[in-house]
Amino acid sequence: MATDIEPFVSALRDLSDTLDHEGIDWAVAGAVAANNYRDATRTTTDLDVILALAGNDISDVQDALHQRGWTTIAVAGDSLLRVGHPEAGRLDLMVSGTDYETGAIATAHPVEHDERLSFKTLAVEDVVILKLIAGRMQDGADIESILVAQPHFDHEYMAGWFEEFVHLSLGERFKRIEANAVERGLLRKRTVRKSDLPDH
Repeated sequence: MATDIEPFVSALRDLSDTLDHEGIDWAVAGAVAANNYRDATRTTTDLDVILALAGNDISDVQDALHQRGWTTIAVAGDSLLRVGHPEAGRLDLMVSGTDYETGAIATAHPVEHDERLSFKTLAVEDVVILKLIAGRMQDGADIESILVAQPHFDHEYMAGWFEEFVHLSLGERFKRIEANAVERGLLRKRTVRKSDLPDH
């Protein structure tokens, strides 16, 4: 399902021009990315983007956006830049701090809004994993809605990162959300994993 990005088109166009000029790889995350996979889109006033800065500095991005009329709302070291766009409102630029996040950006796929605008969005597996890590009530609701839509999941990929982040119990959280959705009649059954299938 394509997400409704109309409120963010101007911001995404500015952001794309800025980051592409700086040679920074990036992808849309958060609620806007989740809306690509939910069974029904939900309204959001926030746009979240994750950056792979590599050798760049977040202050360079901040300066470049200021030149386009953006304002700075908050800065959290080198990990987060919260800015305000004159039309689209708040935008959170999160800097990838792990190999996982950098890889998620690299494997994000382009979504075309129109012939003038294409932007990368995280794959459904990475949207789910990052929402499991965040662990807020709305993140759980987003995951549930994604499950109801029943997109194709690469469960082998997810299981690998669940094991990598075993201290966060992501696998258990995912199964709990899935089981609750089945219990409430939103899912007929949980999704099938390769590990569930008999060997041949």
